[in-house]
Amino acid sequence: MELSFRSATEEDLDRLLEVGLAAYPDVRSAEERRRGLTANPFGALSDLVVAEHDGTIVAQAFNYPLESFFGGKRLSVGGIASVAVAPEARGRGVGRALLRHLHDLSDRRGDAVTMLFAFRHHFYESLGYAPTSSRKRLAIDSRAIPESWCDLARGRVRAATGNDRREIERAHLRAAARASGWIVRPEALWQRLFARERRFILVAENDGALAGYVAFMIAQSEAHAEQVLEVDELCADDPTTRRALLGGLGLMRDQVAEIVIEVAADDPLDQVLLDPDGRRFGTAAVEHSLGEIVGGPMIRIEDVTRAIEARGYEGSGTFDVVLGQSENPADDIAVSVRIEEGRAEVGPALGGSKLRTTRAGLAAIFYGGLRASHAVALGLADADPRTAARIDAMAALPPVFALDAF
Repeated sequence: MELSFRSATEEDLDRLLEVGLAAYPDVRSAEERRRGLTANPFGALSDLVVAEHDGTIVAQAFNYPLESFFGGKRLSVGGIASVAVAPEARGRGVGRALLRHLHDLSDRRGDAVTMLFAFRHHFYESLGYAPTSSRKRLAIDSRAIPESWCDLARGRVRAATGNDRREIERAHLRAAARASGWIVRPEALWQRLFARERRFILVAENDGALAGYVAFMIAQSEAHAEQVLEVDELCADDPTTRRALLGGLGLMRDQVAEIVIEVAADDPLDQVLLDPDGRRFGTAAVEHSLGEIVGGPMIRIEDVTRAIEARGYEGSGTFDVVLGQSENPADDIAVSVRIEEGRAEVGPALGGSKLRTTRAGLAAIFYGGLRASHAVALGLADADPRTAARIDAMAALPPVFALDAF
């Protein structure tokens, strides 16, 4: 099928709604869907790319120009979202062609990687995307928060006011710089978050300065039913502030029965809670269920040199990276990576110690939170144990934990 590509315009809205409804037949109204296209907090309608065949739109997807942090460095990311193919165009390679065009756009824009939240992984894996770290979604009894944390909250935690807005935004940016995969929020997204009537924010101060905040909503299925506190985000400059903010949630134990919070895969929060499942009963197989494991976004590398050099690192050292492209070794990509003072420089392969993997494997190791040694153990890469350990020391990231799904 011969296709052409261009940015969407307002004249396309009726057809865009039609294609979007066929791909995502959820309960949103036509007006809600229209606002999702024309007043999107992550980008403009012009960031929506359409594929046309004989003058008719047959597919569409966003490629948001975002920024995110990896290894403490702020870099450009292409945010792929809302990929939709019209029913009559399915099974003809249209979606794959659209994604290739979006990747070319990101490459020309200078993005280090593209990232998306996949409806199904297999399709995107075939295009070079790799999974990133999972996260833990804890559902805990409100009484499981340690009393000592509640004591901290009594002296440090208060309700946010309108005057706290900019400091809350700065606290989020500080937390994002320490994390992996948090996006730099556009002003429109902040506007939408602060406008939510059912969203509450508590802040914690340290020596009179805002040192963190927790945002949450309280849900109740019907009047007089139990209430569940759902945490949207928690940002803290230091562990004491984090404990105080969690203590602030614990102080609501007379109102809310359960607290739901998502944390990074390596977060030890669940190890300090007593009876976190509260009054829930288990089974013969699982006595105490604390929640569930949730998959993260997928990530793809377009330009190998740009992707390796864009993020931050620890320590110093040199190694080769060999990307197997096919069964013919002559088609492999081989480069050297020299890391010094937190920066990487890519050059011709030196023929020394090497990490051999695929393009998706490289994305998982350098951006997905997968350690090189774990990739070797899983059969996703090949390196001698000493080389894998050295790469772990220099290139390992905190688990990817993306707050804002786009």
